[in-house]
This record gives sequence, structure tokens and C-alpha cells, in this order.
Amino acid sequence: MSTVLIADDDADHRELLTLALRRAGHDVVTAENAGAAMTALRGGGIDAALIDVRMPGESGIELCRRLRAEPATALLPVMLISADVNDQRILAALDAGADDYLTKPFHRAELCARLDTLILRKPYAAGQASVSAAVASAAFRAATRAVRGAATQASEPRSRTVA
Repeated sequence: MSTVLIADDDADHRELLTLALRRAGHDVVTAENAGAAMTALRGGGIDAALIDVRMPGESGIELCRRLRAEPATALLPVMLISADVNDQRILAALDAGADDYLTKPFHRAELCARLDTLILRKPYAAGQASVSAAVASAAFRAATRAVRGAATQASEPRSRTVA
């Protein structure tokens, strides 16, 4: 099971993303700004980050740039999300090191598919897994999701908030 950091200043949006990712079988850690996101990342155990572009103070693009500059987070899969469809903003996000950029509104299935792909590729970037291990892991995650979908809501993965 993967743990995803959601960094977004909008509490309602954090909650919607949390519900979507939990239903897809992920554990979730939330942060309301870039500083809280960095605190959560220093705690370890984060497999990917989903970051809103427009946050007060340090933007999602600036946070992404900082993540890429630090050895401990340089290979962390990062997806930026925004309602901004401006090509220059998207290019700036990708130039800052974002692995993906998803524009709002989006379908939950697309979000989860893109995020799962980023997480699946993480071992390759880090040089930690073989192709067969990654394929087996993906198959296991898909089977786990199917079983969880049939289970009750009481067994949903946990989440925590970092302020």
C-alpha cells in the first residue's frame, strides 16, 4: 500500500482528494501548505506527492523545485494539480521537476491511474527494483484494490493531517 501526501490549502479539496485516494487503496497524509508538506516528508514513509499549484506563501511549483533539490526527495513522484490550464504555467511546473500535471476538473479514475503509474515507476528511478518485481507489485495492488472495494468502509486506510 502506498502513502500519498496531499498538499493543498483548500480543506474541502484535501478532503475530496483524500476520499478518492483512500478508495483507491492509498494511505493519505495531508498538509495545508508547503511548510507542513516538508515536515510530513521529513517524517518519511511518503511514496508520492499530490501538490496544488496555487498555495499561499510557497507555491506548488516552488515546493516541487525544492523537493527536486533535496537528495532525500529528489526522486519522489510529484503530481501538480491546478485549475490553471495556461501552457506557460504547465511548462513551468514540468520544468520545476513535476512528473505530471493534472488540470481541474478531473475524473477520479484519471487521477488514480496517473498516480499509480508514477508510484509504479518510482523503483526504476531509484534503481531499487526489477521489471518483474514492479509488474508483480502492480498486479498485487490491483488485486488488493478489488478486495478492498468489496470490503466495508470501516476498513478504509488511515489518514493523518500535518498542520
